[in-house]
Amino acid sequence: MLNRLLIVHYLFLIGLTLGISGVSAQSNANGNENTISLSFVNADIESVVATVAKATNKSILVDPKVKGTINLTSSKPLTSAQTINALSSSLRLAGFALVQTSNSYLVVPEADAKLQSSKIYSGKGNSDGDQIITRVFKLNFESANNLVSILRPLISPNNIINAYPGNNTIVITDYASNISRIEKLIASIDSPNASKVETIILKYAQANEVANLISKVMDTNAQAGGEASLKTTILAEPRSNSLLIRGANPERVNQIRSLVAKLDVPTNIGNIWVIAVKNADATKLAITLRAIIAADSSLSNMSGSSNSQINNIPGATNLSSPPPGMAAPNMNSQNNQLGGGPSAAATTALSSSSNPSTGGMIQADPTTNSLIITAPEPLYRNLARVVEQLDKRRTQIYIETMIVELTSANAAELGVQWQAILGAGNQNSVYAGTNFTGPSGGGSNIIALNGAAGYLSGTNTTTPNVLPSAGLNLGVVSQFNGIATLSSLIRAISTQQGTNILSTPNLMTLDNEEARIVVGKNVPIVTGQYAQTGLSPSVTPFQTITRQDVGITLRVKPQISENGTVKLQIFQEVSSVYSQDPVNGIILNKRNIESNVIVDDGQIIVLGGLIEDSYNDGSSKIPLLGDLPLLGNLFRYDNKARTKTNLMVFIRPYVLKTSAQTDEFSNKQLEMIGQKDAKFQQAPNLLQKEDIPPKTNIREPIMTTPSNNSSDK
Repeated sequence: MLNRLLIVHYLFLIGLTLGISGVSAQSNANGNENTISLSFVNADIESVVATVAKATNKSILVDPKVKGTINLTSSKPLTSAQTINALSSSLRLAGFALVQTSNSYLVVPEADAKLQSSKIYSGKGNSDGDQIITRVFKLNFESANNLVSILRPLISPNNIINAYPGNNTIVITDYASNISRIEKLIASIDSPNASKVETIILKYAQANEVANLISKVMDTNAQAGGEASLKTTILAEPRSNSLLIRGANPERVNQIRSLVAKLDVPTNIGNIWVIAVKNADATKLAITLRAIIAADSSLSNMSGSSNSQINNIPGATNLSSPPPGMAAPNMNSQNNQLGGGPSAAATTALSSSSNPSTGGMIQADPTTNSLIITAPEPLYRNLARVVEQLDKRRTQIYIETMIVELTSANAAELGVQWQAILGAGNQNSVYAGTNFTGPSGGGSNIIALNGAAGYLSGTNTTTPNVLPSAGLNLGVVSQFNGIATLSSLIRAISTQQGTNILSTPNLMTLDNEEARIVVGKNVPIVTGQYAQTGLSPSVTPFQTITRQDVGITLRVKPQISENGTVKLQIFQEVSSVYSQDPVNGIILNKRNIESNVIVDDGQIIVLGGLIEDSYNDGSSKIPLLGDLPLLGNLFRYDNKARTKTNLMVFIRPYVLKTSAQTDEFSNKQLEMIGQKDAKFQQAPNLLQKEDIPPKTNIREPIMTTPSNNSSDK
């Protein structure tokens, strides 16, 4: 049976070969090329490829992974090129592809065709058929990345399309017939209409005002449907007072031109203009504009002609000089120095000047924060451009500061004192003894404490003025003529003191505006006193007192440069009450730093450090006796003290340019405080715990409902 099938198959191939060879011998109408008639039904791919290769005199190789049958028929004779195209179309339907190389053709699976293709085309209309080729499209107007997302669904599943943004090109590997269809689609999309820019020069109107008005009327964003390429863009160019229009729709551009022509007409409103200032201070801005006009002679002449015209109007007053009884503004009245004298910011209310800034042709109304300019239109346009550049949203700066102060003090005192009186009655007495006064004052002296010894023993009823100092006081009380006195005293004390101040004062301020924060107490200090008697025998004391802030003070004035660095003028002070003497008054500890530094955004910098290590050593003794070994301790009084102080100040600025950055930074700080508040626990004690309600989120509105239980009385 097997042999019979092989014989039948062999005879079938011989018949096909003979039939084709006979057809190939015929010539076409021109007699230039042989034609081929195809008639394969469910024929093996390798046999069909071999037959076509022989008939077309082409070298066609078949990949071993290509297996199966195809149908290849033609109703009329075909040329060699048409036969190759028919074979590639039949292979495509079977899931295979015909790839042309330099000297031959390859029949491979469709998934491997993109790796075997060696033909790369960059021209137009030079490929057709169902062969796998690679085509490079260079775009002139549209973006390659944007166009790839549109063309990708049109590419065969096993083929590829990629964009190269470097030279704005698209590379496609696909069937030649599909690439020809994509070529026509790219040609229709890559047109210069969307990138056309037109310029309209205005004669009378202001470019900024017209651009804002037309943008609102045309509603360009809504018309484009959110697509940036279809949106009509209108920009103002203040230098030439012109409009720049870019639109993909010529009809819409013509509509804008018609609207601009209707708006660009001369107006008869006079020479008085009002500019609403958005971010800057109108009063300060008016002073700056007056200085600009005073410095430029051409502008001064223009303003002089304008004022002369206004003065000719009946009932008009001369606006070049301030009204009678009002002095001209002093431009040097502001003191911008950071440490320029004491500030009353802690005791005065925050308020702005309610008096309008007057004088000359530029006035400011602080109530509405507006500028009133009396000038001809050319001068007004120049001033309006200056106002536009100065009236910008100012950058805010959040400044974090950490102040660390570590203080350690150790002191020790040890001494022996004694007193001896020998003799009795009217005889001559012998007196000997030692008395030393240590750093603790009179409370460490044996003679000064005799009053306390008599008071404790009952022989003295008067309250002593001097009491024993702190520490161990060990002594012997003896009687002398009926009065109790100290005959010996041993005093020993060791003290240790430590201070750790960690403060993090943070503040936010505008660029080039000083900010100040004080955390502490307001301490009264006596600056003078006197007593007035007059005719009355009673004395009337009188004191003058000044108050001073004691604690942590931080004053910062930041300034942002063009390269992003921050210049900081800093004054930082840490003060505390050292002692309070009723005679000498209050003694304050004070440490301050005043410096100018340059810091990058978010960089931590140390302003300065004070490391102090002081050692005091004192000894009081009897000559010769105090130097004796062991026994000399009875004739001496020793003390020593050591103090270490370490003060460091760190600072870090954050530049917040937009409102979104400010909101994000504030929300982080708010969440951090909320987390700390949630961890709060009341201390355990015998009292009943308070019912503390949870904190309300300040970002959510607080709704209060009036109670219905109220009654009228």
